[in-house]
Amino acid sequence: MHPTPLTAFRSLKDWRRHNLFGIALNIGFAIGGVVFARLLGTLTQIILARQLGVSDYGVYSTVYILLGPVIVMTSLGLDTWLLRQGGITAGLDQTISQVFSIRLLATTVLMTIGVVVILASGQPELRPLLVIAAAFGLLAELLLVTGYTALRAQLRNIAAIVLQVAAAAAFFLLVFWGWNDQSPLLAATGYRLLSAVAGVALLVWMLRSTFRLHWHLRSLWQIIKQARVFFVSDFLANIALKADVTMVALLLGSLAVGIYNPALTIINTTFLAPHVMWQVLLPMVAQQRWGSLQSRLTVGLALVGSVVYGLCCAALLYWGAEWLVHLIYNEQFNDSAPLLRIMFLIPLLKSLNFCWAMLMVALDAQVLRTKLQAVGAVVNVFGNLLFIPFFGLVAVAWVNLLTDAVLFVCYSYGFWITAKRQQ
Repeated sequence: MHPTPLTAFRSLKDWRRHNLFGIALNIGFAIGGVVFARLLGTLTQIILARQLGVSDYGVYSTVYILLGPVIVMTSLGLDTWLLRQGGITAGLDQTISQVFSIRLLATTVLMTIGVVVILASGQPELRPLLVIAAAFGLLAELLLVTGYTALRAQLRNIAAIVLQVAAAAAFFLLVFWGWNDQSPLLAATGYRLLSAVAGVALLVWMLRSTFRLHWHLRSLWQIIKQARVFFVSDFLANIALKADVTMVALLLGSLAVGIYNPALTIINTTFLAPHVMWQVLLPMVAQQRWGSLQSRLTVGLALVGSVVYGLCCAALLYWGAEWLVHLIYNEQFNDSAPLLRIMFLIPLLKSLNFCWAMLMVALDAQVLRTKLQAVGAVVNVFGNLLFIPFFGLVAVAWVNLLTDAVLFVCYSYGFWITAKRQQ
């Protein structure tokens, strides 16, 4: 029996419905697992803030903020580059091992320098043991982030979720069950270090059949050269994302960090779903032919989901800022609520920015994306330098919102140009 036009049309509709369901299920499972892990990590930070109080929490955050530039430098853009390599299966295992080797070597050297510089600054609250424990913890966490990216590049999303949940759960349980009121700052940094080391051990086991460290400097340098555009892009993204809190630590001190960080933590928590969507969908979109039915379905789901998610988060932050801060933290952090309300539109802007950036990278427009990111980085740095001395934390919140608004305009233009070139 030959198919009629009607039965062929129904078969096409069934295929599209099944294909759409499969894509949505895969995306939903991956995003759900990682969001759970990130939320567990955020819950741990909230418990730490409540246990430490504004002053000690400011010191705890300041240590990691001041060491943060080392991680920014040694990331080398390799996460995005490695996800992009997920579309090229040949030689992927060796590439993953080389990325681990580069990061381990570069971070060890630069982190040592960073610790020496911080200790030489003479700030009495930044004790040597505290700074050294934080440095080792950040090194282990960077290796874990590399592991999440490597597993997703291999399309092993379930393994990546298990690893991320295990590390987050270890930190949560150590803080929840083993809190030490006698040395709270050392307990916080020590538990963070222990959980990260345990996660690295699990990661090595997961990659046991493919993971090998490579010390051939020439081949490692070739990878750094290939990823240089991604490094510039990630460096600029980190400036736009972290310059505010770094300048708060440098210009306003640890107490201001303790006030601003809770608002920033709530805002950054809303980035979980868009960021995971980026990690999950980028290898998929890179493998799909642009303009195909599968590609259109994937992009459509990403855009619709980003808008709905961003609007829901924005409404919650605007009308429930005081309630959120009081519920999540306590009355010590009430000054964070006005800052949170100022930044209420950031989740919507950031969700769409992740979409546009993902599509530009998948369509090999990373150079254009990097140029557009430079605009956001300049706005963030100069805006904070100009206005923080006069308006304090209120200026930081407004500049943070302005940065994402500028990036939204730039990325929208960038995607339009990139899509037009593909036609």
